[in-house]
Amino acid sequence: MWERPGRSGPEWNFSLLDDILSGWRRGSRGPLPQLTSLQVLAALILIRGEGPVGRRLLSQSLGINDGVARGLLERLSEKELIRIAENGASLSEAGKKRLDRELGWLGVGSIHELGETELVPGKPAVGVHLSGRYVEGLNGIRERDEAVRVGADGSITLAMLNGRLVVPPDNKDVRDMSQEEDARLRGLFGPSEKDLLIIGFARDSRLALVGALAAVLSLAR
Repeated sequence: MWERPGRSGPEWNFSLLDDILSGWRRGSRGPLPQLTSLQVLAALILIRGEGPVGRRLLSQSLGINDGVARGLLERLSEKELIRIAENGASLSEAGKKRLDRELGWLGVGSIHELGETELVPGKPAVGVHLSGRYVEGLNGIRERDEAVRVGADGSITLAMLNGRLVVPPDNKDVRDMSQEEDARLRGLFGPSEKDLLIIGFARDSRLALVGALAAVLSLAR
């Protein structure tokens, strides 16, 4: 689905939301749209992965109304981050570079659709690989709660510790749950020591992506 093309610095400074909101208000009055960093980030990832994307798909995936989705696409086009055609929006080269930079700041190494996973049977899932983001005391609860808050069914946080892919805080080995899934996740993401895998799951893959990203952003605060 996406892999980072190169290494980026560890500091996250999500200025893209400010860029999008600046100059959005038409005229001297009127409220700014209620957009979040998560929605802007998810919009760019969805457009890159599924483009051309129209406003209806964007509004349904992000939980925003058609007017805000239309305005977001207009602003992204004005910033030359996307190209809009009759069949929808596609990411421009400048948009791809900006998205790579934002994801690099977050430590995101790659994003992959997992389909159904044996860790969460019956639910479409999306995994996000975070490089070197494990910290002591991580238990996955905050990430799960953030995923649920944005409409996903939840998330699972995995960590690579001492060469084992485990579920904090008890550090249960994924191999004990499913050797096939352990091998699949290692093959897809290639995690190194102290990397994290955040797996979001929901009724569809787009919402699973939004849930996984919400969990990732909760770790950046």
